[in-house]
Amino acid sequence: MKEENNTHQIDGISIQIPIKIKLEAIEKVLQQKLVGFKIQKEEGSGKQFGEILSLELFPGEAGYDVCIRQEVLMKTVLFNNRKISFSFQVKLGYDEDTQELKIENYKADGEHKTWLTNKLLKLIMTMLFKKKLGGTSKFLLTPKLNEMLDQLNEKLENIIEVKKGIRLFGAINSFKIIDLYFKETGLIALVSLKGDLAAEVSEIELPD
Repeated sequence: MKEENNTHQIDGISIQIPIKIKLEAIEKVLQQKLVGFKIQKEEGSGKQFGEILSLELFPGEAGYDVCIRQEVLMKTVLFNNRKISFSFQVKLGYDEDTQELKIENYKADGEHKTWLTNKLLKLIMTMLFKKKLGGTSKFLLTPKLNEMLDQLNEKLENIIEVKKGIRLFGAINSFKIIDLYFKETGLIALVSLKGDLAAEVSEIELPD
């Protein structure tokens, strides 16, 4: 037995989905932005303090989210052309209201771990997360989400057949990052999607 063309409208649908960004992907972004970066003790001074040679990310130890390991070529009078290695464990927190990812706690291991560590932490947070995640910021996830949203809406315009006899169409209008946290080997972004969708049932099969 088959019945034709039953359509059910769903207005103002809201769903939450977790999106995992692997540490390797974040590490690649940081390496592209920071390896070779000339560190200055004061902005615009032109006086180099050192150069970042390498950067690696690892899962954080207990109580921390991520471990950032770096090697820096020192360019000071006392330590000219001396390579130093150090790492710091970082605990991050996310504020949904302000859409900010903040450092809640960190500890450093290695040489010159005070001013240099603070400087590098600031660099990394600026490069990777910026401050604001919404609006015109260049947070690394936002362009990808916009790209995914455009692709999904393009498919919805043409109607998606999710199962034989069941078709989905409509539009996702907006998204918001409601939480960010590290879990195991990646950064999890919990994203809220809102839009207007409709489902059309063109075939109903009943068991004999």
